[in-house]
Amino acid sequence: MSIKFNPDDTQVNVFSLKSDSLTRSGGDIKSSDELSGVEIRLSRVLIINNGTPKIFPFPGLAQFYLLIIVVSDVDEGHQTIDLKGFPKVDDGEELPVDRTLFYFKKTKKSQKTPGQIHVWISVIKSKENLRDVGNILAEVRKDGEYNSWMSKIKDALSITNPAMQVVDGITKLADIAGKYMGKVEDKAMISWQQSFTDISGDLDALGKHPKDMKNDKVSLGLTLIVRDKAREEQVLKSQQNIEVIENLNLDIE
Repeated sequence: MSIKFNPDDTQVNVFSLKSDSLTRSGGDIKSSDELSGVEIRLSRVLIINNGTPKIFPFPGLAQFYLLIIVVSDVDEGHQTIDLKGFPKVDDGEELPVDRTLFYFKKTKKSQKTPGQIHVWISVIKSKENLRDVGNILAEVRKDGEYNSWMSKIKDALSITNPAMQVVDGITKLADIAGKYMGKVEDKAMISWQQSFTDISGDLDALGKHPKDMKNDKVSLGLTLIVRDKAREEQVLKSQQNIEVIENLNLDIE
C-alpha cells in the first residue's frame, strides 16, 4: 500500500511580502519593478529521530526519501518536482541538501516578477532499500493523473488567495509520487508547504529571511532571498563599508 498525504497533517505557512509603504536607507522601493531577484534555498533537513530503535547489534539506521514540489506563477507557470534518497541515516544526522529550490532573476524591464511561490517539502521513511529516484520521477512525470493535477494547480495560481487550493493540488501530486516509491511508511515524517505571496505589491521583505518548521522527528529550514536594484547599487557603492553591508543583510560574493 502506497503512502497517502493528508492535508490535515501538512504544516501550511503563508509569508506575505506585501506592505503599504516602505522606506529604506538608499531609497524608496515603490513597486515590484524594483525587484531584481528572488531565491529560495533549502538550508536544512535534520533527522532528529529516525524512528528506528537501536537494538544490538543493529545500529538503528533508516532510509529516507525527500520529496520537493515547487510551483509559481512566474513565466506562466513554473512547476518542478524532485526526489532524493538518503540511505543509512542516524538520529541527529543532517542530510546534505543545501541547494536552490527556486531562482528568479529579472532580465527584462517588462518581465513579470513572481507573485506567488509555493514550496512543498516532505520527508518519507522507506521500509525497504531505496529505489532509483530517477526512474521514480520518470514514471511520475508520465502519469496522466499527475499531469492533470499540474494543469489544475496552474489554473489555481490565477486565484487571488490560492494557498489552500494549491496545497490540495500538491497533496495529490505527492500521493501520485508515493505510488512509485515502493514500501514506505503510511505517514510522512513531516510535510510542509511554505507559500510566499504578494511579491507583486510594495515590498517589505528585502534581504534574507529564514523560515523553519519542525516536529519531534524532523527539522526543516528554508531561506528566502529578495533583492532589488536600489539596494544592489548601494551595496556596490559600499564595498569598503562593512557596517553598511551588514545593515543591508546581504552577502557580497
